[in-house]
Amino acid sequence: MTRTRSYLGLLPFLMATALGCGGSQPATNEPSGGSADVAEAQPAQPGTGLEEDESTSDLAMHHRHHHHGGFAMFIAMGVDQINATPEQKGAIEKIKTDLWAKMEPAHEAEKQVLLAVADGVAANQFDQGKIDAAIQNVSTASAGIHDAIADSLNSLHDTLTPPQRQALVDKMAAHFEVWHSANTPEEDKDHGHLTRLAKELSLTPDQVDKARAAYEQSIGSVQKFDRAEADAHIKAFSDAFAADHFDAKTLPTKGELNAHMAVWGINRMVKLYEAVAPVLTPDQRTKLADTIREHANYHANGG
Repeated sequence: MTRTRSYLGLLPFLMATALGCGGSQPATNEPSGGSADVAEAQPAQPGTGLEEDESTSDLAMHHRHHHHGGFAMFIAMGVDQINATPEQKGAIEKIKTDLWAKMEPAHEAEKQVLLAVADGVAANQFDQGKIDAAIQNVSTASAGIHDAIADSLNSLHDTLTPPQRQALVDKMAAHFEVWHSANTPEEDKDHGHLTRLAKELSLTPDQVDKARAAYEQSIGSVQKFDRAEADAHIKAFSDAFAADHFDAKTLPTKGELNAHMAVWGINRMVKLYEAVAPVLTPDQRTKLADTIREHANYHANGG
């Protein structure tokens, strides 16, 4: 059964001091777990990372499975939390709808990766050619997102007030911190994706140790994610968007960063599931495959 939980409801706790937070929080069909209560947290600071606990666990799980939009997805998620005036709501809703629509090709490509991984987990046999081809499709689609949404970003800038613009870039940066922390190549023994899976699947310590060892060996073959590239984009976008005049088409970092993020995040996820699958019992593989399929069929915009 699909469990319903709004990961967007966690964002205000990451951005406790940001301006403009609030508004409605649409229900989602994102697979989740853990406590429904969220402890208050401090806003993320660039470069510091976040320690995962119950207050960020579901949001982190989302960011472990959904990478296709890169920073565009973080912006769209942040728009959902803007406290719009009645006069702004119509324009913002139109912009938000357009943002998600322009990301749909990349989302569909990512869905095919997740479904292929789910099939691999269920059978304990991965079709690497199929997975690699699907990841390349995600990369290509993600690289085109920035240009596709440039006009929408310009309209969004013109619609928001200066405090709302600052709040939005703060939310974008907060989402990136959760994404980056959730997708670090190292598996922390007290937090992280494998720890979450161990709880959900009731893994034995021996299963966890074997999976961790296999993952640590395989992740070394994946090209490292360039944090400096992302930090440069955050600064460039934040400075430009907070200013009175803004043109998304002039930003120095564009679609290639979204593609880099998508490929890195998906490869990390695939490597972990490939490491976990061989140590699972048939029942555990079935349960995990079903959960991955739920992620594959999830829509951040509630669709």
